[in-house]
Amino acid sequence: MRKTPPIKEFVEGRINRRQLLNGLASAGLVATTLPLITRPARAQGDLTVFTWAEYDNPIFHEAYVEKHGTSPEFSFFGEEEEALQKLRSGFTPDVSHPCTSNVQRWKDAGVLRPIDTSRLDEWGNIFPSFKDIKGVMIDGEAYHMPWDWGNTSILYRTDLVELEEESYSILLDERYKGRMSMFDSAETMTAIAGLLAGVEDPFNLTEEEIDRTAEIMRRIHENLRFYWTDTTQVEQALASGELVASTAWNESITTLKAQGLEVSYMAPKEGILTWVCGLALVKDGPGSEDLAYDYMNAMLAPETGKALIEEFGYGHSNQNSLDLVEQQRLEELGIANAKEALANSVFFDEMSAKQRETMNSIFEKIKAGL
Repeated sequence: MRKTPPIKEFVEGRINRRQLLNGLASAGLVATTLPLITRPARAQGDLTVFTWAEYDNPIFHEAYVEKHGTSPEFSFFGEEEEALQKLRSGFTPDVSHPCTSNVQRWKDAGVLRPIDTSRLDEWGNIFPSFKDIKGVMIDGEAYHMPWDWGNTSILYRTDLVELEEESYSILLDERYKGRMSMFDSAETMTAIAGLLAGVEDPFNLTEEEIDRTAEIMRRIHENLRFYWTDTTQVEQALASGELVASTAWNESITTLKAQGLEVSYMAPKEGILTWVCGLALVKDGPGSEDLAYDYMNAMLAPETGKALIEEFGYGHSNQNSLDLVEQQRLEELGIANAKEALANSVFFDEMSAKQRETMNSIFEKIKAGL
C-alpha cells in the first residue's frame, strides 16, 4: 500500500524538499499537487523569500538575524515549475531560489531582475566555474547568485564490484546485469547516456546524437533491476547487496558508510554531473532592496556554508566554506577536492522544450519495453 506523501510535515518545515519529492513520487503524485504556502500580504519594506522547505532555517542567515533581530518572511514551493507559474500569476516575493537550469526560463518569463554583484561581499569567493554556468550571467548581467550544489554520480559497493577505471560505463557492464539502478528521470538518463555516447553537450543534442543517446539508454535499461524514486529504496538495496551500483546523490554516501559498508562515490572519467541552485531577485518585489542584499550576503557567508555542508550534506558556493568543515566530513560527501571535482563537472543545463519532450518520450517508451 502506498503512503500519502507528508504534505503536513513539509508545510510545518519538518522535512526537506528531497524527502517531500521522494514521498510525492512514491505516491504517484507530482510536485504541483503541493499547495503553495504563503503568508498574508505585508507592508512595503518587509522582505519575503520564496524558497524550498527548510531553507528558512535561521542557521542559513544568522548575520541577517543579528542585524535586524528577526528572519525574513518565507513562502515555500515544492518544485520550480510550480514556483514559476505562481510568479507569473502575480505573486511578488523579493528573493527566490531557482536552479541554474531554470534561470533563463524565469528571466524570459519576465519575473527576474539583475543582481548588483558589487553589493555581494563574498561574490569574489564563489567558485569561478559557477559563474560560467548558463543562467548565472545573462547578456552581461548577473541574474543568479549560486548558493547550494550537489552531484549525481554512481555509488557502488567496492567489495562487490571490480573496476579498471571509474566510468558511467559500469551501467553497461553485463557482469552486473540486474544488480544496478538509476534515478527515475529522463534528464538523468539522457545526461549519462549522452556522455557515454560521446556527445559534447547532452543537454543540446542534434538529431544524430539523439539516436546515439537513445541506443545507449536502451542498453542501460536492459541492465537495471529497477528505477528508484526514493533514496531510502536505493540505499537499502545497496546495503543488502541486491544492488552493487546505482546513480545516487552525495548524502547517500554518508548513510551507507555509517552502516560500515564498503562504498565509493565515483568521479567518472566522463565528468561528474553537478546541479547548482541559488538566489535570484524577483522583478517588482515590493520589499526593501537593502534587506534583500543583507539576506543574500548572510546566505553567502562562509559560516552559512559550513552549516549547509554539515547539516544538509550539500556543497556551498563560497569556496572559503570548505576551510571551516572537517576534512572527514568533506571526504564522506565526496567534495574534499571540490575545485578539482568542479573542474571536471558536467553542469546540468536547461534543455530546449523540443528536446525535453523528445527525450521524455524516448525514456517512457524504453521503460515500457517499446
